[in-house]
Amino acid sequence: MEIRLPRADEEEPAVGKGFEVELGKFWFNKETNKWVRWHERYLVVYSPSLAASAIRGQQQRINSAQTALNKLAAKPGEDLQALAHKVENILERYRVKDFFLSSITEEITQQTRHVGRGRPSKNSPTESVTSICLQLHIQQVDAAIKEAETLAGWRLYVTNAPTTQLSLSLAVIYYRDEWLLERGFHRFKRGSLPALPIYFQNQNRIIGLMFLLNIALRVFTLMEFVVWQALIETQQSLAGLYDGNPKRKTGRPSAEKMLKAFCNLTLYFLPDSTLFITPLSELQKQILCLMKMSESLYQVAPVGTST
Repeated sequence: MEIRLPRADEEEPAVGKGFEVELGKFWFNKETNKWVRWHERYLVVYSPSLAASAIRGQQQRINSAQTALNKLAAKPGEDLQALAHKVENILERYRVKDFFLSSITEEITQQTRHVGRGRPSKNSPTESVTSICLQLHIQQVDAAIKEAETLAGWRLYVTNAPTTQLSLSLAVIYYRDEWLLERGFHRFKRGSLPALPIYFQNQNRIIGLMFLLNIALRVFTLMEFVVWQALIETQQSLAGLYDGNPKRKTGRPSAEKMLKAFCNLTLYFLPDSTLFITPLSELQKQILCLMKMSESLYQVAPVGTST
């Protein structure tokens, strides 16, 4: 069956397709000496966008591995075990062990050369020199690559909720909308609230820094929750947050994007001791409305008066 997101137009293509299989499960409880039985639904879902991304990433890994193997084949060296170890490392690094077949052949040659200096004569002593030439042969396994591309984009979900409570499409929607704890960790690592590297030496200062960053993370999370809920309730989408694509809409704007939308506001201190702030744009007004905050936050009173 096709899987469509809520509020999607009928003309829009489905985000995926899938099917489900219901299986009975049982487990023997040794403490009570009784069998426990329940039903699980296996939801098998295919996403075209996920498949395209997986295939694209797989092809990039294959190309990178092929380049590294070709470079190694050009200079294989003379140590058979060392060469085999290098090939194994390349296949593991790019996760393409099933996509390549490799073989190493040895070509042993013997040459006779004269011993000693000067021009050799008929009676000059000679010695036999044995040299080993390694050749690395690489071949892509097209059948394995094609099979991986066929399986790309498929995911498996398991639930014990009945169909009347959780349909296949609804299960996918809930999974897409789930709260990801890792987003907070990413903000602390390389995101907008970086905690690393920490240059403080005093432990109290480190604790204080993490305390402030946790407060900021809570604010970011609350902003997103309030705005996302408001967009769902009003069945709207927010546009104008993406540079270079002002018409692009989203129903799940990030706190970073929303805060960046306010970066172009300027507060002027005029020579006559008055204050002036640039007016809010329609996008900024919409964000404040979604956050249930008043536009008066960005209104200033003349100097010397109370607000």
